[in-house]
Amino acid sequence: MSFIIFPFVKSPDVILQPNYHLGNCWSFPGSQGETVIRLAKEIIPKAVTIQHISKKISPTNEISSAPKDFAIYGLKAEEEEQGTFLGQFTYAMDGFLIQTFQLKNESFELMRYIKLKVINNWGHPKYTCIYRLRVHGNPSASKNSVDDHANKG
Repeated sequence: MSFIIFPFVKSPDVILQPNYHLGNCWSFPGSQGETVIRLAKEIIPKAVTIQHISKKISPTNEISSAPKDFAIYGLKAEEEEQGTFLGQFTYAMDGFLIQTFQLKNESFELMRYIKLKVINNWGHPKYTCIYRLRVHGNPSASKNSVDDHANKG
């Protein structure tokens, strides 16, 4: 029997922190994982931003532990199993460290939770790391202005 020892096992909460440096990531075993984030307030989600470290500061000069394909779901309540599918995206390993993805299935529904579902990584056999996740959207107050605008047209 062998055990995989992760050099840094942190809570998924770390992806919400603004300070990111080598090792300050949410790592989970394998290439698939998910977490649900409770937003500070209900929003109409519009985009998400994912951040990873650069190959230049990686001790192995590669970032195969970065997420590759991932999906985003909006949830009204934490207990929801699936939620509303908001899009599937690919984090470009050779792209910018900080990448923003516009949600494809834009909904005008207010969401309190966002589910990040990592489908695979860039090939690391043991774990996947996510350094930061940001959710962008309109606060509930702007929902009225969207409805008002639609009614005036």
